[in-house]
Amino acid sequence: WPEQIAYPFNILPPHTNEGDYFGPYNKLLNFLFPPDGPFTVGFLSTKGSQHPIVFIFQILLKNKPVLILELRHPSYLDIPSEREKADEQIRSRMTDTAAACPLDTLYAISVLGTKLCFYSLDTQDSRAEIVPAPILGVSDPAPANRWNLDVMEAAGEAQLRDIVKQIEDRFARAV
Repeated sequence: WPEQIAYPFNILPPHTNEGDYFGPYNKLLNFLFPPDGPFTVGFLSTKGSQHPIVFIFQILLKNKPVLILELRHPSYLDIPSEREKADEQIRSRMTDTAAACPLDTLYAISVLGTKLCFYSLDTQDSRAEIVPAPILGVSDPAPANRWNLDVMEAAGEAQLRDIVKQIEDRFARAV
């Protein structure tokens, strides 16, 4: 990443909270989806009785979601039940949002600090499953290795840029 994008991530304190990641991810998403383009970076914050604060970014096209990014504390990576909640919540949000997506694929990213897990859903097929498929009947249905890419490492950057390119290409074909 360019220095102006990497710097806010690199200066985060060691014992940070979810809110400390908001600025760096906001800057990153606005870099990937510039304000003068067709996409808008939107933001939601939720706090449920059973879940701590979750920061949710949505990349919108004509006020309709094409990418969801849910941001949670990095410590969740070490807690199987918290990973499971993160996985369930993003799948639920994708299911609830898919019909509104103006493109043929809705993308989502579950973020635990700087660790990324990518999801996609074919919005044209009502029987389509969210990728990656859920793991059923096991004690750890959302294994830590699903968050195997780091936004600050080359492979994580490449995957994120690839998702952005796919969104831009799908938009270009739809116009």
